[in-house]
Amino acid sequence: MTKQQPHPKSEAEGPLDRYMAVLELIAAFQGAITLADVSSILGLPKTTAHRLLKGLVKVDLAKDGAGGHTYQLGERLIRLLHASVDDGWITTLARPHLVRLSNLTSETIYLTRLIGSRVVVVVSQTPDARWRGYVQPGTEMPPNAAATAKAILAYQSKATIAEALATELPKLTSNTRTDRKWVQKELAEVRRRGYATCIGEIDEGLAALAAPIVQPSGAVFHSLGLTGPLQRIMNDQMPERLAALQAAAAELAPVLSLGEKLKSKPQDANAS
Repeated sequence: MTKQQPHPKSEAEGPLDRYMAVLELIAAFQGAITLADVSSILGLPKTTAHRLLKGLVKVDLAKDGAGGHTYQLGERLIRLLHASVDDGWITTLARPHLVRLSNLTSETIYLTRLIGSRVVVVVSQTPDARWRGYVQPGTEMPPNAAATAKAILAYQSKATIAEALATELPKLTSNTRTDRKWVQKELAEVRRRGYATCIGEIDEGLAALAAPIVQPSGAVFHSLGLTGPLQRIMNDQMPERLAALQAAAAELAPVLSLGEKLKSKPQDANAS
């Protein structure tokens, strides 16, 4: 009986190579690729393909959906890829939207992003220089108080939320809540209603509204905020401002999603 020769590629491959090959397939066919597909394309026994997929899901580099039959990239991997991207392209793409919204509302508008479990201001636009200092790019937003931080964290995994709330939460004003159980309930409420508020929680004279920027995949890595004097933000015009804010966030979602895809493409080594 002739001894079956090993697949020439499998001799050189280690466990990490196989995991990476599976991840590349998941990335290429998110939400569509199945265990049978992975087994067939990579020439692996179904038991081996299942073990690899199960390992990736266990550490949140992949996740199963549609009844566990198909796979897509996990939140941990997506956050890692997202955090490695610089902010310059985000500013370029987002600035026109912020300018339009600031002109429309006559308020300070700013965009924040998730970096690990931290929420940081990327770019801001204001018609009034007096409020510029509150939303400087690079400023980290407190997860228990800032509307934009709440609007992002509300859509993250329990592990990410726990990490964000693990450090000492700042008590900034008499309105700031530092009780983690309260913050978690607040995040659940934000997710239910689709927007977040900050009512004198960072500065007693200021208020803010924020809308999550939900990418086509359903992921939330950015939020759009609007801030100004409390009496001016939380008045009877709040519904109009909120509607404009949410509309701008919806417009930004596909723009930022496309930007991330373009930024993640490998550079052409032959480009002049």
